[in-house]
Amino acid sequence: MSALLTLLVKAIVAGVMVVLFALIGEAVKPKRFAGLFAAAPAIALASLLITALTRGAPAAVPFTLGMLAGSAGMVAYCLVCLVTLDRLHALAGSLTAWVAWVLVAGGIYFAVLR
Repeated sequence: MSALLTLLVKAIVAGVMVVLFALIGEAVKPKRFAGLFAAAPAIALASLLITALTRGAPAAVPFTLGMLAGSAGMVAYCLVCLVTLDRLHALAGSLTAWVAWVLVAGGIYFAVLR
């Protein structure tokens, strides 16, 4: 498959998945869980699907591991936000949580995935 055709298929599949995830987000109650079904998971799944179809499942493994490391970092970000936002206010709390994300995701990358 040519690079342009692969890019076009990725865009179409990702768009369809974003719409599906948005519909799931609309159906979820309470609405605070709707963010779990935002565009990022849909784009990630579409990218993995196209990679697996065009290059085979083994080629998708490094991308999957990277997404897992990033999601672990996101959990750390959320937990640190719970503690720091009220104490340090928005900017300082968000920056502190971002540092936690970098440390966790980067630590997993350098310790396990590299």
